[in-house]
Amino acid sequence: METATDPTYPVGTTVILTANHMTRMDGAKATIESSTDETVYMVDTVINGMTLTNHKWLVESEVQPAE
Repeated sequence: METATDPTYPVGTTVILTANHMTRMDGAKATIESSTDETVYMVDTVINGMTLTNHKWLVESEVQPAE
């Protein structure tokens, strides 16, 4: 098991998260499901009326101009 700080882990690797912005995330186990070389953006989002800051991760190909 590895600490999730190295961006080069292969798909299927189990890691321990070091995120502490949500309850029970710090120290949680996670499995790398995919990776990308695209630029990744953290954005604010609203879920069930609650605003989450820097929470949703979007890759470059998912970002489009506002209409």
